[in-house]
Amino acid sequence: MADHDQAIHRAARLAGLPPYPFLYSESERGRRERFDDMDHCAARLLEAALAGQRVINLVEDDADPKRYALVTAAPIDSVRRAALQKNMTLSAQQANGAWFLPEVVPLKSWTVNLSAHLRNQPAHALTLAADDSARVRLASSPDAMLTWTLLVPLFDQLLRPITERATASVRTPEEHRTVWLEIIHSYQRLGINAGSVLWAFAYRGGWSGLDRAGHARARIALLDTIVDHDLLSIVRAFRADRIRALIDKTVQKARRGTPLARHVLTKPMEPVLSAYFAGSWLEFLNYLELPPNPNEELMAALPKPTFFVGGAAKAGNAAAEHGIEIDDANAMLAAFLGQDTTTSPVERRVAALRSWWRHFDAAHASQRTGTPGLWGLVEDAPHIIGYLPGPTPRLYDQYLPTDLVGEVEELWSGTTLPRWPQAITTEPYPHMAMAETLGPAVTFWHGVGLTAWFVCAGPYSRTPLNGLRGYYERTLTELAALGTPIHPSLFEELEQAEDLLGPPEELVHHEEHLQMPDGAIAIKFTGGGQRRAGFEILRDIITRHRRGWSDRYLDSYLQERWTQELTAVARELHRRFAATGKAPTFRQFAKFAAGTAGHWFNGDLAALYTAIGEKAPDTASRVSLLPRDTRRFIDTVYAELGGRPYEEHLRITDFPTADRYRQRSRLATASTRYVQIVEALGRPPKHTEFGAGRYEWDWADGLERGWPLYQRAITAAGGP
Repeated sequence: MADHDQAIHRAARLAGLPPYPFLYSESERGRRERFDDMDHCAARLLEAALAGQRVINLVEDDADPKRYALVTAAPIDSVRRAALQKNMTLSAQQANGAWFLPEVVPLKSWTVNLSAHLRNQPAHALTLAADDSARVRLASSPDAMLTWTLLVPLFDQLLRPITERATASVRTPEEHRTVWLEIIHSYQRLGINAGSVLWAFAYRGGWSGLDRAGHARARIALLDTIVDHDLLSIVRAFRADRIRALIDKTVQKARRGTPLARHVLTKPMEPVLSAYFAGSWLEFLNYLELPPNPNEELMAALPKPTFFVGGAAKAGNAAAEHGIEIDDANAMLAAFLGQDTTTSPVERRVAALRSWWRHFDAAHASQRTGTPGLWGLVEDAPHIIGYLPGPTPRLYDQYLPTDLVGEVEELWSGTTLPRWPQAITTEPYPHMAMAETLGPAVTFWHGVGLTAWFVCAGPYSRTPLNGLRGYYERTLTELAALGTPIHPSLFEELEQAEDLLGPPEELVHHEEHLQMPDGAIAIKFTGGGQRRAGFEILRDIITRHRRGWSDRYLDSYLQERWTQELTAVARELHRRFAATGKAPTFRQFAKFAAGTAGHWFNGDLAALYTAIGEKAPDTASRVSLLPRDTRRFIDTVYAELGGRPYEEHLRITDFPTADRYRQRSRLATASTRYVQIVEALGRPPKHTEFGAGRYEWDWADGLERGWPLYQRAITAAGGP
């Protein structure tokens, strides 16, 4: 105990030291060497940045379905690169117990390349730098981890005089003085003697008296002043300041021995442990010569999830293994699943999707020239009132058996609002929810079929046949990642078949003269485009490939769809438990699990808990207040708001009126969400809960007058 008290006392003394005495003590204790690679790496990047070089590059990852960015940092030599690979990968840090690290982070990195923009394009530097922000996966590269945990905090602090002036925050004089004293003290702690150069930025230091050229010169002067210092010393002092804060937090929590990691690692402290100790709490304690808390549990790997979705087959196996009657086993399984059947929710939906796919395939295979198109067979967007042509409403009623339509509307009738998970609310678009559950396969095959149709039937196609591969690049990547790739010969055959189509035939276009309110005449053109004979050639190629893909992959594809979604939920639940030592609350769980619950469990979070082998901390009741015919409900709300059918020419002849109709249309479409919130809360929402600020209210002369009109319109249309 005496040794522990001495270690805590030593840590408390370290926490009270300024950066440079801290570094001296660290060197005396032989603790500096572990940081050398990262210190030199950061100093080299700082030197390059201040000299005018872009040191990080953000590129949208075309192979990523969600288009997260890829981050690369340069210049980094091979020695430092090896250190990054060892310490800065997400997998390595998670193996050290750093499960607090999120999978995806918003990288607000505009200060990292700001110096380069200031030197190369000073007039537009701040605008250009603002683009250097993106959402990135920490697992994508060690450069992403380096940038998020170390470079962004370093450059944010060093360039704060510039960014503080750029943001022009509204503060009282006293608040301004406090901010600039903090900035000046931070420079002093890092050993930067900026003197009058820094004072030019400070409150009442003369900044407002400078013109744009003077501002540009002041910014460059600040960069030059920093460059004149020992950059490695600055980087080390910055590190010392951050580690000192982590030590101070540890000492505060060490009243009864070494604290647990989760009691110290608040959000600001997590990147510090990640940047300098590879995410290892034990390494940090070793640095302080503190023994771990005997109750500390750090997981090197998350438990492998176990799913309970097998249904009747598992009941039969269990009955045989334990020598019980099959009926008893079925009854126990049904009770475990919280339902009156042994068929699990996942199994029911997989069977429905498989049946739906057969009819979807038949609809595309039987399409021929002269028949209506299939735009609307797959519901992929909410009902919107407007002047533009759209998909045929409920086209699936013409191609699917009535019982299958009803089954889809039963199995995907519920959803959960993550903000209010205490109720299972009504899903206004069950067929769209079903298509989202089915995922990239239906996106691709339906899209390719529609492209072939519009290339031949006209008037326009969103992509030519030779552009299909590029247009669906992300979807193709998703399918390949699921182990169900599309054979590239499909695209080659379609491109070759284009030569077999008939010559393009120009479609008739119409010219209409419209009189404007000011008496001027506007000319509106409609129609036009092309069509080509030979659709059946393309249809047969696509059908052959689609059926070949289905025969080979559909079963495994459907299994991968639910397996990957459930695995992601289970992994996130376990990650949060590993990071905090406690399971997430029902609401916290809903934030990352609501989508999966809607896809496979009709919005029932408790059923999802059961499927991943966890006990639900709460349950949700089903509430249904939304009228069954969503489209009619939205149309009625629109009419109650004063909306009228209108055509495109109204936007030309009377734009203000057309725009007010558009505003009403958006609110009518959003009325389904309003009803969902009522279902979740048990009362009408406040306009802030609804998010009324995202909509326009000019049609009602403002939100204050428009909100009660909107609520009355929903009630009059049959809503609550």
